Amino acid sequence: MLLNKDVPYAEKLNFIIYLVSRLMTNLGNLVYMFAVSYSILYTTGSAFYFSINLALMTLVSLLLLPFSGWLSDVWNKRTLIISGEVMMTFIIGGLLIYSYLYGFNLIAIYVTTVLTSFINPFISNAYQAAMTEMFHAERIQKVMGYTSSIMSSAVILGPALGGVLFGLFDFYIMILVFFIAYLISAVLDFFVKFKLYYDEKNYESEEILGEAALSKASKFKKDISKGFVYIWDSTILKRVFIMAAIINFFTALLAIYPEKMMIVELGFNPEAVGVINSFDGVGALIAGAVLGTIKQINSPIRVMKIGLQLLSVMFLIFLLPIYVSMPQFGTMIFFASMGFIIAVLVQVINVPFFTYMQVITPQNIKGRVFSVVSIFAMSIQPLGTLLYGVLYDVIPYWIIHVVSFLLLSAAVIVSIKEDTIKRAKNQFIAKTAEIKETGTGA
Repeated sequence: MLLNKDVPYAEKLNFIIYLVSRLMTNLGNLVYMFAVSYSILYTTGSAFYFSINLALMTLVSLLLLPFSGWLSDVWNKRTLIISGEVMMTFIIGGLLIYSYLYGFNLIAIYVTTVLTSFINPFISNAYQAAMTEMFHAERIQKVMGYTSSIMSSAVILGPALGGVLFGLFDFYIMILVFFIAYLISAVLDFFVKFKLYYDEKNYESEEILGEAALSKASKFKKDISKGFVYIWDSTILKRVFIMAAIINFFTALLAIYPEKMMIVELGFNPEAVGVINSFDGVGALIAGAVLGTIKQINSPIRVMKIGLQLLSVMFLIFLLPIYVSMPQFGTMIFFASMGFIIAVLVQVINVPFFTYMQVITPQNIKGRVFSVVSIFAMSIQPLGTLLYGVLYDVIPYWIIHVVSFLLLSAAVIVSIKEDTIKRAKNQFIAKTAEIKETGTGA
């Protein structure tokens, strides 16, 4: 993309700043999450306490997503993003001071999770809504592919760096890395051109006769519900988003099981866990680079379905270290390989799907639609996280994984049928042709 002469200089600059900014926040967040995850599991030995932190993160974000989506559409996206990142920096700074004075504290972690989860939906949703105004819609798959690839270097470096720092320094040093990363990101975002492909026509009033007479409360309710209405009116999106909620319930398994096995069951040291987790980033890096290089995928929902079917199979393969005798080094290679493969599959699922959403969604309701995407995806994730956290403490692992495989496989087959795939493909091709003809960013 940077070497393409047809891409304007301002868009190339946007791309560089955006990548570095997202890389910083991802790196800091991954170092922080490694420190928190390892500390909770190492201190308590319980997957349940670990799952509480994940559930809090999801629940708070879920409650705020409808409002954040509406605000992304009606307010200045640049102001929303930068203000959010400055507030995040102050919150992390508060945890840094507390950790320096008092050390690791579970309640302080939970409070920080709640506060950062309060702000994160506004930042992430505003960025999603601004994508086709920062970059031309024809290049969205490339932007998302290369972004996933570059940010995966954070997934490679973050856990490895976290493991080394955890072994050498106190907990507050990990928070310091998180703080510096967010501070850099907030400064960089001042230089992003968020209205490079802004078109005022995309925001023309949709008022209908009599709307002016609505009370402020009624109008707010109507505005905030437009994302739901847009999705509800689309058979394709309804099926896909119901599927998204089901997926996130089962993928809680992928967040809890590897950490529980490596830290509690196998007793891996922090450095080993960090290196193993870094292979997630290698997989995402390669998959993102490939998706950014290849031609635009014309049937993204079909690719998403294939990726989900393969992901469900990983639930079963993950059981091997429990029932097949392996040396410790062999077990480490196994978990690293699984992280690599799962990261590839996640990119294969996410990049085509979000490219599809960026292209087909009208710009004036994009923030609200993407907030609904997140609501559908996250709606039952806290339940899944807490349930898996309890189950891994009390039930044999093979039962959990076999049942999860069967249920997820059935959900994919029932929700994403061939007619849905064909209609989504036709819609995507038609909208792409329209964008090429008009020459606009969205």
